[in-house]
Amino acid sequence: MIGWLIVLGILALLLGLLLSPLVFALDYDDPKDRFFWKLSWLGIPLLSSEGKGVFRKKTGKPEKKERRKELETEEKPEHTDKKGKLKRYWKIAQNSLSVLPKPLRRLWKGLSLRHLTVGVQVGRFDAKECALAYGAANAAVYAAVGLLSSAMRVHLEQLTVQCAFGQERSRWVIRGRLHFCPLSALLALGSFAMGYVMQKNRQEDAEKEPAAEKEHAAAR
Repeated sequence: MIGWLIVLGILALLLGLLLSPLVFALDYDDPKDRFFWKLSWLGIPLLSSEGKGVFRKKTGKPEKKERRKELETEEKPEHTDKKGKLKRYWKIAQNSLSVLPKPLRRLWKGLSLRHLTVGVQVGRFDAKECALAYGAANAAVYAAVGLLSSAMRVHLEQLTVQCAFGQERSRWVIRGRLHFCPLSALLALGSFAMGYVMQKNRQEDAEKEPAAEKEHAAAR
């Protein structure tokens, strides 16, 4: 009984970890000359634009890679049967593309955009150019937000497009948090693997049928 409880506890812990989203936070504020991004998981920063996090870049001189020199001195093997390799690669690509839509849908379900803030100050010195740029910015911003909303869950916090006549250039403010569920990636990978194997088996069966029919006809 205790063993089953331990197993269930481990499974619950793994499920909780897989359901904990990776969070990519972006803060771009042109008027304040600020650009910051951070990738975190369970509140732990993994990467950031400031160089902080678990996977921060290491400082110091890079080590010399002797392996590269060894590879350069080694003789390259002769390429044989290029047509056969190309055919195999083409079949692999075909099978992969045919099963991609379903895994991609599972992958997109794990994405959500929260606390999205978009602000634009369209600036030009000429009134006509400013009006045209303002219309183009309006169309581009609302079309982009609509496209994102159709592809994933989007929580729009604020969207503002203003005409700033007399300002030298346009200024943008973009803030938001992109959440990604690791469980969705695992399910998408499993769905892709199963679909690929099934597609490959169907293709092999289809190739075997004509050969079997020819052998049956020859036996007659």
